[in-house]
Amino acid sequence: MSRLRARLAAVAAALTVGLSGGAAMAHHVPGHGASEGVRSINSLGGRGGRSQTRLLLLNELVYANTGLAPNVANSTSLYGEYAPIPELSIAAQAPLLVIRDLDAAGDTRIGYGDTRLQLRFTPHARKLVHRVLSAGITVSAPTRTVKLMVDPGPVTGVSPFVVFTRTYSRHFWQLIGLSVIENRRAGTAVDLSFGAQGGSKVLKGKLSLGLGVLFDLRLANFCADPDGDRSFCTHSRAGEAEREVGSLRALVLSTIAYNISPRWSVIGAIQGPVSPKMDFTVAGSVGAQVFF
Repeated sequence: MSRLRARLAAVAAALTVGLSGGAAMAHHVPGHGASEGVRSINSLGGRGGRSQTRLLLLNELVYANTGLAPNVANSTSLYGEYAPIPELSIAAQAPLLVIRDLDAAGDTRIGYGDTRLQLRFTPHARKLVHRVLSAGITVSAPTRTVKLMVDPGPVTGVSPFVVFTRTYSRHFWQLIGLSVIENRRAGTAVDLSFGAQGGSKVLKGKLSLGLGVLFDLRLANFCADPDGDRSFCTHSRAGEAEREVGSLRALVLSTIAYNISPRWSVIGAIQGPVSPKMDFTVAGSVGAQVFF
């Protein structure tokens, strides 16, 4: 009953914003918020965080049957990364979105998604092989043309991140941390995400299997006021469910990567929430990449 009341309150808040001239907000936008941590792990391509030159064709599927706008979102993107020197790379990700609503109408929308740009720095890239530390920043630009059932309007995200990968002859582990600063008409939110995964290499190192966890903590909300200003608020922004300050979401993830050759590999991943608070029911991805 308490959860139902919270969702009804969130719907009322969204309608209030819409009637006052703003746009109603969705509880989940593919590629933003908590999912930025998931997409950051997916874009690593089953490898460490080292700067490199590669092309990755990635298909990501998110099934969300809870929240204000239940839907199935499929993102097919081309991720290109270029490293002019081993210590530095720049990347861009261009997605095509297909979103199907899970209401009675079941409408399907197709269009371009939000473009992600990334700058990655790997110090000591010429020396270290089994201990790789990388840091960088990802910017998500509001280029989405697909309108959601409860649309958040333009969404901009800035995500500084750090990745550390430790590999052995057969085993490996990896840590990833990032902060997500997301801005939309309903206000600005700041999340802190932390993930860890480990695994083993089999079939003479050609196949890598991994298992990990990812946590997302809402650090701050700055809600949009009727006069256009933004002020700190402890409750969720308009249109969000269960994203009050201090709320924690957790999910488990499994990854697989098969190295066809030193230059080619195929990857896959599955993610599922394990906490009461969640922004999707299950998610997964498959991809293929080539290194240069």
